[in-house]
Amino acid sequence: MICLRGLKSPIALLLAGGMVVAAGCGRKQEERASDVESAGKAVAQAARDTARQAADAAKDAAEKAKTATQDLLAGVKREMEELDRSLPDLERQARELKGRAGSTSRRQLDELRKQTEELRKSTQDLKTQAADKLGDARAEINRKLEKLKKAYAAAADEMKK
Repeated sequence: MICLRGLKSPIALLLAGGMVVAAGCGRKQEERASDVESAGKAVAQAARDTARQAADAAKDAAEKAKTATQDLLAGVKREMEELDRSLPDLERQARELKGRAGSTSRRQLDELRKQTEELRKSTQDLKTQAADKLGDARAEINRKLEKLKKAYAAAADEMKK
């Protein structure tokens, strides 16, 4: 009995120590799991924030492209209306011209109508273009508008001669 009494205390001590160690090991594991979970949540939040910022930037770019396109179309419309107002006078002058000058003037008017339709088609195409192609489409419309304005000026000059 004396031996058992003497052993009870060390056994109890070993059991208690084992339980403390086991409890401590579990706690460290929980802390590590908690740290990993926190890091995962932080990464997920950062990814959501980045995605939101990218979406906002894309939305801003799309709005700016839309505004620039609307401004361009409004400007082209104003200039085309002005050119269209001068067309009846050019047609009248062409009808009054006889011979070679008259036929040259009518060909120029036909070319003006053709260029006007091409420009109108390009403006319609611009309305349906994807944002990444808007720059090219705008440049093409500006080129056609300048060409049309020069053609009108040349036709008017020719008919004044």
